[in-house]
Amino acid sequence: MDLPKGFYGITLETDSIGTCKKLLNFGAQMIQYRAKNLSSKQMLNECFQIRSLTKQANVLMIVNDRVDIALIVGADGVHVGQDDIPPSSLRKIVPNNFIIGLSTHSIEQVLSPEVDFVDYIGVGAIFETSTKDTVVIGTELAKQMVSLSKKPAYLIGGIKLSNIDSIKGIGAYGFTSISDVLYNDYEHFLEMIKKWNS
Repeated sequence: MDLPKGFYGITLETDSIGTCKKLLNFGAQMIQYRAKNLSSKQMLNECFQIRSLTKQANVLMIVNDRVDIALIVGADGVHVGQDDIPPSSLRKIVPNNFIIGLSTHSIEQVLSPEVDFVDYIGVGAIFETSTKDTVVIGTELAKQMVSLSKKPAYLIGGIKLSNIDSIKGIGAYGFTSISDVLYNDYEHFLEMIKKWNS
């Protein structure tokens, strides 16, 4: 399955449906549902709605961590972290063409045999971020990780219009920006895309 280059959208837990609609209106071609503090039932209900919205728009839907929910709602894939079920094990239970993404934070993780079982990696956090507690790796390490990766790499973590110039030359397949996209208007988003593509 072809992954979209450039922007990769991620919903906000405080308004998953609303932020999904905003990302669709902005033209996102892949959207990840991410919620850490809701009940499984709430997450499932929201994912059914988001699956419906993304399907109508012909947009890829990825579920963060929860492969069970992803399979139930018929999502296109799942994104997991280093402490979740390894991709090699996930491949045993998911359908053909099911997308698996993996978060990476070091060169060692990029070179791990587990990467052979994924479709893309997330590289970060590039900068300080308010949406997730994680280690900041910076642009130099990110550049090394991207260059060593056998799979498409999306940059994540604190990416904003004000700093996107410093990462566009890293060679990544794409990037995600949560707060700076979802708390601003379409013109702001277009300026980010313009800078990324320049």
